Amino acid sequence: MGLRDLFRRKEADMRAPTPAPTYAPPVRTHNPPTRTADPGGQAQWVPPGQAFTVAGRTIPGGGVYVGRAARAAQSAIIEPALIDPVLKVDWDRPDWGGASMGYWPSYSDITPSARAAYLSWLADGRVNPNAYIGYVFLFFYGLERRVLLDARVDPRHPDVPVIAAEVRRLLRIYGNNGSFHTYALRFLTLLEATDALNGDLIPPAADTFERSWEVPFMVRVALGRYVAAGQPIPAEWALVWLRTHPEVYLRTPGTRCAEEFDELFRRRYRARFKGGMVVKPPKTAISISYNTASAGFRGSFDASLDSIPDVARLTGPINKLRDLAFECTDALDSYSRYLGRHADGAGTPEAIALLPDELLESHGGPTIDRLRVWTRELTATGPVSIPFEELIAIWSPGRTAKLAKADGVALGSLLGKLGIGIEPDVRFGSPTPTLGSEIVLFALLAGATDAPSPEYAAAATLVHLAAVVAAADGTVSDAERRHLAEHLKAVLGLDPAELLRLDAHLLWLASAKSSLAGLKKRIDALSLTRRAAVGQFLVDVAASDGIVTPDEITMLTKLYRLLGLEESGAYSAVHALGTTDTGPVTITMPGTDEVRWPVPAPSDELPTTVVLDPDKIRARLAETATVTALLADIFTEDDEPPAAVAAAPPAPIDAPTVAGLDGAHSALADRLRAQPSWERAEAENIAATLGLPMLDAAIDRVNDAAIDACGEPLIEGEDPLEINDYALQELF
Repeated sequence: MGLRDLFRRKEADMRAPTPAPTYAPPVRTHNPPTRTADPGGQAQWVPPGQAFTVAGRTIPGGGVYVGRAARAAQSAIIEPALIDPVLKVDWDRPDWGGASMGYWPSYSDITPSARAAYLSWLADGRVNPNAYIGYVFLFFYGLERRVLLDARVDPRHPDVPVIAAEVRRLLRIYGNNGSFHTYALRFLTLLEATDALNGDLIPPAADTFERSWEVPFMVRVALGRYVAAGQPIPAEWALVWLRTHPEVYLRTPGTRCAEEFDELFRRRYRARFKGGMVVKPPKTAISISYNTASAGFRGSFDASLDSIPDVARLTGPINKLRDLAFECTDALDSYSRYLGRHADGAGTPEAIALLPDELLESHGGPTIDRLRVWTRELTATGPVSIPFEELIAIWSPGRTAKLAKADGVALGSLLGKLGIGIEPDVRFGSPTPTLGSEIVLFALLAGATDAPSPEYAAAATLVHLAAVVAAADGTVSDAERRHLAEHLKAVLGLDPAELLRLDAHLLWLASAKSSLAGLKKRIDALSLTRRAAVGQFLVDVAASDGIVTPDEITMLTKLYRLLGLEESGAYSAVHALGTTDTGPVTITMPGTDEVRWPVPAPSDELPTTVVLDPDKIRARLAETATVTALLADIFTEDDEPPAAVAAAPPAPIDAPTVAGLDGAHSALADRLRAQPSWERAEAENIAATLGLPMLDAAIDRVNDAAIDACGEPLIEGEDPLEINDYALQELF
């Protein structure tokens, strides 16, 4: 269905188009054309690409009307675009600047000099960027007539797509003129809307539309067709709707990494709405109004598309899309910030690690493909310990620099997205891996998290302490590891995924030659009761293989001293593990001179295993459970404190004033716009030099002004601080 029967003229609206302020020099007639058409006049359309002859010259290109005194489309005047071949043309004195032109030019009314300039512009291919805009409009009038009158705005008419392409071409050349820009865009909007009304619903790229106060007609018609048919709105059209809606403003990730945002939005839209969002048809239908540029029309064409509901007027569906968009920008926030700091960082392993899971496969590239295959093959049979260099050779070939904590986070995140865990993992409180060290890789179980629970953090702390003791004799036996895992499972209720990571953590500790370095200051913060519970737990681990060796006794007494406990308590705890309280008995192992302190067993044979009193174990486990949650920070790496900012007198302020801010806060915003991100210590130093010692308070003040101006904060994040490009452009 075309618009042949849908366009209805406003009979009462006889006004001409509003004059464009850039359209005329100071001295000019302001009256529209009034020369009356001849009832027998004719207008012959010259198809695009064909030549015609005027005043002795051949003009190529076509796309114009040629004839004598033919009536305009909706008026008794002569058609303004009609080229009368018998009218005088002053080829010797062309009016290139259009000084003799009126606001609403008509070929029959303009001077011979103006006709010469206009025809020359046509003959040269309509490409001169310096041509007077009135000549462009005179040509445009003819295109309007051909589409609105002859073709009846039917997109199936062969000239309509050709004319649309020509208007787009002219817009690229003369779009800097505000008047022509407005009329041309509205004309194209009309053509696109009618095409959407009848043609295939192929979603265009959202950036083909300019931001305006309403959703483009083409988009409204397409959405209305789906809703009218009771069909769900596809993800592609939902995205176009979102990006063209005047009340939707995406945060920085939606513009800085637009391709990734669009893909993530489409994926999550399909996941959330399955086949697509189903919208109940509203009562209001789409209406289209087009104000013509040519005085040959009465100024306005109106169409009411009764069968097409105006979905874009609804608030419920767009609010759902907006909420989904915010989720997507949140998911891309870290990735966007990284690109803000590293303009050429897209595609690097560090950047890819920050992508949401849904985008990893499509954006990972060959490096991630190799890493995925290699790690899965490596961990197919269980956790495996390897030199860290082997992983670096796949993840970041050629890297020799030491990994920063942020690099460790990125690596752990990337492996997690591939279903692989790593120990040590800085995200779980472990130190950052270093070149020359060993790491453990393992296949993650379903439901594995990317951050430690309080229970896991406490368990990891106890594992670390236990590993120090268990490794004292040079090995960590399977029995010790099993015992430790079962103990923590009973005490803390760790899930299978946490138990698997804990086992990998213990395997790494065994290969990492765990030491006591750095523990003292953390342990000193524990109460005596809690330190005693930790000591008892360590004894329990040491005895899990049935024998406490001299090396283990030495290590236990050393740990007891570290815990601020009496060394004799270690001996008492070992003695208490048995089913009797006869005290430790010194014996000599058969065939050796080695002295050991075996835990007594209920038999006359040499003890090889520990027989524990169940009641004592239950009591001890309950005691352990009361302190484990408070041990989570014992092995957490301390971040380096920011360098102190020396007090300094405020520096002289010479910066542009930002609306709503005083000089100091304006200067802070001005200084920070110099680069896309700042380390917090740097920003604190800048603020201090401006007499703003409290950075957070200063940021809040600046952001309040930015939100008032454009609805978004200027400064985002904690450390580093990120500068919002959109807000920056609005403030300065």
